[in-house]
Amino acid sequence: MRKFVRISVLCLVIAWPAVSSAQTLDSATEAETRKLFDVQAIGVELKLQGEYVGKDGEKLVAAQVVSRGENSFHVLLLEGGLPGDGWDGGRYGLLESAPLSQGRAEFRSLTDEGVTAVLDENGLMLKRGERRTLLKRVERKSSTLGQQPPAGAIVLFGGATPGMDAFEERKDIEGLTAPTMFEGHMLAGAVTKRRFRDYQLHVEFMTGWEPQNIPWRRADAGIYMLSRYEVAIGDSFGFDFDLSGATSPHRGKLLDEKSTSSKFPVAKNNNAPRVCGSVFSYPSNVPNSCLPPLVWQTLDIDFTAPRFDSEGKKTSKAVISAKLNGHQTVDKQEVNGPTPHGLNGPETPDGPIWFEAFGRRVLYRNIWVVERR
Repeated sequence: MRKFVRISVLCLVIAWPAVSSAQTLDSATEAETRKLFDVQAIGVELKLQGEYVGKDGEKLVAAQVVSRGENSFHVLLLEGGLPGDGWDGGRYGLLESAPLSQGRAEFRSLTDEGVTAVLDENGLMLKRGERRTLLKRVERKSSTLGQQPPAGAIVLFGGATPGMDAFEERKDIEGLTAPTMFEGHMLAGAVTKRRFRDYQLHVEFMTGWEPQNIPWRRADAGIYMLSRYEVAIGDSFGFDFDLSGATSPHRGKLLDEKSTSSKFPVAKNNNAPRVCGSVFSYPSNVPNSCLPPLVWQTLDIDFTAPRFDSEGKKTSKAVISAKLNGHQTVDKQEVNGPTPHGLNGPETPDGPIWFEAFGRRVLYRNIWVVERR
C-alpha cells in the first residue's frame, strides 16, 4: 500500500534459522508500539472518533468521525446508513472541525454555510438549514469476529496460549523480520514456516492509532499470499478515496471537491480507490467497510494459487476473494502476477504467508488456515 519508490528486490529468499519463541522487543520499540495501542493515553479523541447513526425524518443518516491529529476531525456524512449497512456508495458530504475545545468539536461544510455540526460525548448534532438531527455513536463488530477454527484447520496463531512456533525469521524489505508478540498478540512482521497452496485464511487484526499520518501511511501493512500477492491492510476508516490521498472519479463526489482549503485533494488519475481489504494495485469498487483503529477487525481470504504445466508455463492466474468485516471487498480477482513489493522472481505453485511489518503498526490474533485439497 505504498506510493513511493522502494528497492526492487525483496530479500525474502534469504531464510534464517527458524525461531520457536517470539523475539523480545527492545525498550525503544516497545515504547513506540505502546503509543499506537494504549487506549488510556489517547483520551477524548478516541472516545469521539467512530460511527454515528440517526434519523432525519424517516431517512437514516450516518456519519464517520475521523481524527486528523492535533485535536481536529473530519466527518463523512452518508445518506441511508453506514458503509455495508445502508449507504449505496454515492455522493457524500464532508465536514471539517476546528480544534477540540472543552470536549466539544464544531464542524462546518466548506461549500454549504447551512450545514454545521457539533460533536461531544452526547453524539453528533447535525444542523442542515432548520433541521436538526442527533446522531448517536454505534459500535459495529464483524460478523466473523471470534470465529473459531473448524476441524482440520491449521492454527497459525491463537488458542489458550498463543505462540509463534508457526513463524520464522526472514530477511525482508526492512531488514531482519523476526516473529514478535506484544501483550499476547502477534505484531506485524512474520512469515510462516509452512508453504501453502489453495486455502481459506481467517485473520483478526487491529490497526494502531496514527491520526497525524496522511492516509496511505496509517497502519500501512499487508498480508501476502505465497509471499507475492498482497491483500492490503491499513487504517482507511472514514477515507472513501484512494489511499494516495485523492478522491476517485469513479466514486461519489465530495461536496467540496472544488475547494482548495480542504484536507481532501482532488483526483489525480482515473484509479478507483484502494482501501483496506483490497488487492494492492487493483481497484476496490465497494464502499469502504474498514472500522476505526483500535477496534478488532477481520479479513477472510479465499486464495487459489496459480497453476503451471509440466514445463513450468503458467496455465492459470492466482485468484483472490476477500471479505473485510464480513463485507465482500474482492470477488474472484485474477492477479496477473506478483503485486508491488512482494517476493520477486518466478511465480511458484505454493509458498508461505507473509505478514508484512512496515513499521509493525498492526496487531493480529486468531489466525487459521483451512487448506483445500
